Amino acid sequence: MPKKDLIKRYGINEIIQHWVHLIAVIALLITGFYIYYGGGWLEGLFGTRAFARALHLWMAVALFFAWILLAYNIATIFLEGHIGMYLIKKDDLKRMKNVLLSYIGKKDYEAFSIYDEEEGTHETKHAPFWKPFIFIEAVPILIVFFTGVAIWAPNGQFGLLTPAAEIMNSITYGIIGFFAPQSNFLAVARTWHVLAAWYFVFEVIFHSWINLADPDSWEYVKAMFYRGTEDPSKTPYSKVKKKEE
Repeated sequence: MPKKDLIKRYGINEIIQHWVHLIAVIALLITGFYIYYGGGWLEGLFGTRAFARALHLWMAVALFFAWILLAYNIATIFLEGHIGMYLIKKDDLKRMKNVLLSYIGKKDYEAFSIYDEEEGTHETKHAPFWKPFIFIEAVPILIVFFTGVAIWAPNGQFGLLTPAAEIMNSITYGIIGFFAPQSNFLAVARTWHVLAAWYFVFEVIFHSWINLADPDSWEYVKAMFYRGTEDPSKTPYSKVKKKEE
């Protein structure tokens, strides 16, 4: 396909966000499980638990940056008048239904992205279930960050971020106190932290399976991680609405 016919799907901000998010999540899982469950072959990788803890903290900072960048990207899209790109609309519900029906052979799988040729912009850039997924993911993200701060600095002393850490800890104490008033605060915080981490294990496996197992998805992967553009002629998951449609 000629270069001029390639459709821009992601900008540099979104590509950077994807890379930082991917690297940070994998590094956090490896260092976190090493810290929580112990060494094994990872002893040779990190050397000391202190180094793993330091790396874990910096990867948490990287993940926080990735989510700030995601929020910026979403806000930019909203300001450009494309608020429907992230909000669930009636058409999205229909697309989700068709996806479910596709698993029993009643419908074809819905396109990941739909590009309106007349408007010169995307109606959506994501698979039908991505929109609710991004909001669901916010829950374990919040659990990881709030419990992580509580575990790292239970007294709230976090350098320049001490005021923010104290506020976060007070919220975490309140929530844990409500659900488990008789339990040890740090023990519950660690348990919730690890459970949220296991959610991200599922996310990494699921993402890898969705995006890599099906060759028709590789155009999406190329656009997401380095090219920024997609060739709709190479995948059924990219749909172009022609001007006459």
